[in-house]
Amino acid sequence: MSTDETKTQAQAAESTGSKDDEGVDMTFTREVRKATKDVHNLTDVLINAKFAFALSDDEVWYDGLLVFYELYKFFEANLPERLLPKELHRAAAFERDFAYFYGADWQKSYEPRPAVKTYLAALEKVAAKDEVLLFAYAFQMYMALMSGGQLLQKKRMVARKLWIFPQGAEQKQKQAEAEAAAATEAAAALNDDKDNYLAARPMPEQVTICQVGCEATYFPVGIPILKNKLRRIFNEVYSKLDQEKRAEYIEESRNLFRMNLELVRTVKGVNRANLRKLAIAVVFITSLYVAFKLAVK
Repeated sequence: MSTDETKTQAQAAESTGSKDDEGVDMTFTREVRKATKDVHNLTDVLINAKFAFALSDDEVWYDGLLVFYELYKFFEANLPERLLPKELHRAAAFERDFAYFYGADWQKSYEPRPAVKTYLAALEKVAAKDEVLLFAYAFQMYMALMSGGQLLQKKRMVARKLWIFPQGAEQKQKQAEAEAAAATEAAAALNDDKDNYLAARPMPEQVTICQVGCEATYFPVGIPILKNKLRRIFNEVYSKLDQEKRAEYIEESRNLFRMNLELVRTVKGVNRANLRKLAIAVVFITSLYVAFKLAVK
């Protein structure tokens, strides 16, 4: 891509208001998101269905971390700091969480499952081909940890009574979500692109306490700062790619979601945890019904 073309795209982005509140250009982010939307949504549906009641179950949570641990470890070993700043590194935090739950010698009996080995083999090939294409995987995975990862950990901590909302914080989050929904609808009225209007999306409340065993999703630095830093790296990388290379980048981003689906399917204990939660709910509802019947006699 020529310098003139790059400047033209940057000017077009400014004129259409494609920046977030911190001035980070979101044009390329929206382009990749739109191209991966179908597989991304499929992953979200599976995760929501599979982990509906199971997130507060320790076995499910830590096995979920375990299947993705090797990926973060691979990124941190194979990407230079200019593409993956050290403040984003999570492998050591994952390992401390595993030591807490599985015991200090957890690695002695640990063996990556077949789906993880298959994923790592694919990453090896991508890394050998071009580090920029490996960055396509890392960008999505670290963004996920700073977005959905925060939301899932917060829900889990609330369920296990490890997180107490500061006074008024929950209401503020709901208000932010309502305002974001209104902004998204307004954007849709203008450009019919509400699914990609990233500036309107509410930031999940950051996990601000670091309980023992909950380090993987804890970032001591403000997540908006880290996200914008990673987006700026992405913009610098993506803006220099020609159309053929951008198509490769997008295809690898799509492959990430496809392979993540295979990993999610291997998480252990989900059905047991969901059935147990469902059984508790049934018992609770039945107890209420019996109590009501006795009260009206």
